[in-house]
Amino acid sequence: MAILGIVLVVFPEKGISIGATTIEFPTYRDFFAVKVEENQVNEKDLSEIFDSTVVISEIDSAIINHKLDSLHEYRKTIQITNVAKPALHRFFDALDNAQNKKVRIMHYGDSQIEADRITSYFRNELQLKFGGYGVGLFSVIDVAPKMSVNISYSDNWKRYSGFGQKSPEVKHNKYGALLSFCRYAPISDATVVSDTSYHHGWIKLRKPTASFGRTKSYQQLHIFLSNTHAAVNYVILADNVVVKNGTIDANTPFDVITAHFNTTPEEITISFEGKDSPNILGLSLEGNTGVVADNIALRGSSGTVFSQLDHTMLSNMYANLNPDLIILEFGGNVMPYIKDEKGAKEYGNWFKAQISFLKRLNPNAAFIVIGPGDMSIKEKTEYVTYPNLEDVRDALRDAALSTNCLFWDMYEVMGGKNSMPTWVNAQPPLAASDYIHFSPLGARKIGEEFYLNLMNMYKEYKGIKASPSPSEGGELSPNKEITGNTQPNSLTNEN
Repeated sequence: MAILGIVLVVFPEKGISIGATTIEFPTYRDFFAVKVEENQVNEKDLSEIFDSTVVISEIDSAIINHKLDSLHEYRKTIQITNVAKPALHRFFDALDNAQNKKVRIMHYGDSQIEADRITSYFRNELQLKFGGYGVGLFSVIDVAPKMSVNISYSDNWKRYSGFGQKSPEVKHNKYGALLSFCRYAPISDATVVSDTSYHHGWIKLRKPTASFGRTKSYQQLHIFLSNTHAAVNYVILADNVVVKNGTIDANTPFDVITAHFNTTPEEITISFEGKDSPNILGLSLEGNTGVVADNIALRGSSGTVFSQLDHTMLSNMYANLNPDLIILEFGGNVMPYIKDEKGAKEYGNWFKAQISFLKRLNPNAAFIVIGPGDMSIKEKTEYVTYPNLEDVRDALRDAALSTNCLFWDMYEVMGGKNSMPTWVNAQPPLAASDYIHFSPLGARKIGEEFYLNLMNMYKEYKGIKASPSPSEGGELSPNKEITGNTQPNSLTNEN
């Protein structure tokens, strides 16, 4: 202990740097100081509340606390400008007519929404309230399997991603709305396929087991594809009965094969055979009417890749999907690379350009941008919020509101600065030990909060009294009791 005490005194406060590594040791002051919680309100917060001519010191502290509480509560709601309201109201009108038509929500995000997390909860709630069935869009091969999809396929299928580490075999950017495609035959540089080549691939879809009840029922299968060098034959079987077959012509730039079912089959088998493979842009299981909510997780993406894709392909697929609401949940993947406020603003400008691009392709859709949740980096012995996370959050909010989109501040909903350790240490845990990603239970809590915020806006539009949210009266408490069984198999219960 004496030796450690000496080290406390003599060790450099800023640590010892060896190359790119810094060795740190608690200082005497760190070790013995009483920990004081930081005041999370800065001058920018105060400027949003008070006119610049007001002298802060002359204002009663109770008034300041009331105003600050109001500011925090406001930031937990979905923020909107008056110019963005018509698009949101169109979406609400579509929900009111969901018994007669489809209402599509496309939820894009990074790895925080993988495996159908967050999306699955609000999808089920919307389908219970407004109608609708099925899981929506998914790939033949997903980076992280979805709990709401039970899929198997022949071992010759391969996934090609339109972002990140792209395959050098792909000489185009025709990836479609899922930003990827899958195929079972190798990609060839030749424009004419050899007469001796022959390829066969199959996909099987079964009812999911660990999912909400509404995703287990569906009446339609859609296969989104493009095809190039050679015609390909296909057969779709539902419980071993052929429901559709045909030929995909060569040089098909974009097409959708749709099969209908009177009752949900236990197993669907899709078979392809021919001299080549079509590029399968995605599959979708849906009801005849009602809400369809797609979970589109783009692991590693910062959300700035959309405009790099083939515009015609993307436009054709969006025109067919006809989304009523597009949710963009990004920001987490840029945190290790943002070094200052300037870098955050540059990212916000890039993201703003992506929003403008997507709005041009989907002029009738409402858009909601969801900022990143709290993320921690280890500083000595403590896990603290990434230094520039709030700058990134602010840049995304500015990008959203300036392009007439809505913005939801997930960071504030979690509790703001340094809230992630509370989520990690909750019992049961609401976040993973990487101090970045939610646990399944934490994702469910976020999905619940988002749904209730969205429905409160719907009720306001309809003139109905709003429901209290889980975070009313303070931040979304990680220790708030969750009633019922929270294990994955409990999701089989619709309610």
